[in-house]
Amino acid sequence: MRNSMPSILISLFCLLIAGNLNAQYKTKKYIKRNRKAPTMFCGNSTIYSRGLLVEGTKVFSGNSDGSIYYYNINKEKVQLIFKLDGFIEMRDIERSGNFLIGIQSGDDGKIVRLNTSGGAKIVSIPEWKGLFFDGLDMMGNRGFIMGDPVDGEFSLYHTNDSGETWKACEGKVNAEKGEAGFASSGSNVQIINDSTYAFISGGEKSQFFKSTNNGKSWLSVVLPFYPGESSGAFSMHFSSDSVGVIVGGDYANSDLKLNTAYYTRDGGLSWYNSIHSPRGYRSCVIEKKGVYYTSGRNGIDFSFDQGENWIPFADGVYYSLGANETKLVATTKEGEIQLFDLIHSETKE
Repeated sequence: MRNSMPSILISLFCLLIAGNLNAQYKTKKYIKRNRKAPTMFCGNSTIYSRGLLVEGTKVFSGNSDGSIYYYNINKEKVQLIFKLDGFIEMRDIERSGNFLIGIQSGDDGKIVRLNTSGGAKIVSIPEWKGLFFDGLDMMGNRGFIMGDPVDGEFSLYHTNDSGETWKACEGKVNAEKGEAGFASSGSNVQIINDSTYAFISGGEKSQFFKSTNNGKSWLSVVLPFYPGESSGAFSMHFSSDSVGVIVGGDYANSDLKLNTAYYTRDGGLSWYNSIHSPRGYRSCVIEKKGVYYTSGRNGIDFSFDQGENWIPFADGVYYSLGANETKLVATTKEGEIQLFDLIHSETKE
């Protein structure tokens, strides 16, 4: 019988080359198309936004100077709706009923409750003196905040009245030396369902923490990010109770691709390294219509398969992401926000 191994190897080699060429074509296609993405300007080129809330044609940005801008995509309208002396960098902004809730990341923990009908109130409690907030999430009138460790314990608070009052979570979570949160986009916390809170940490140790009883008790899973002051888990998103993605890396080495993204299929009990990783450090991850998007200092990537493989989407420096039914909204440098067409998972176009 004639040895068919050489012909098999040649066929496999040709398939590999064809696959690589196809992948390169798709990569160039998305990046080339998105170079022409429309841009909105807040009118102040000295700021940038890490807090982002997208609701249909309405976009709200929480900015590096503590301000909130409102954008109407259809009308191309931009309006400053909050700015108060003493309220410094705003790292996250969420909605609860008629209120926009924004957190300050600085020397003291503060919250602004901005009534969309008019009026704003600053909320703070004595325990937040000297506390650095990392992330916020709201679901209806419920809210969950995570802050850096104090006396060796993470600072965890929740609300049941749209942020008017806050209490410490009953369950305490110890932090290892050099372990803390990263307030890169306010997306290192999430309320997953009616009873489940989750948050992630980074630094000298990275972990995933989850409570299924509204903060009364917690389980933890070690995440295999490289340890270091500038590295670890930065952002998390669960699209269901079981499916989730965590991204991060080393912001001091933004182009390092290794160990920058992990995915789970069992609610966070186990995490797996992405097969094809994002192109480097990533500070925000979201999901829309079955497609995950993640952003960082060297671009945006997307995944059709819930974080297993990532494809380059756009080049540039991006901080936070949001989406409506047709557009991906991304904040970038110098007070700019860009709008991209969403990719549809059904057609993969």
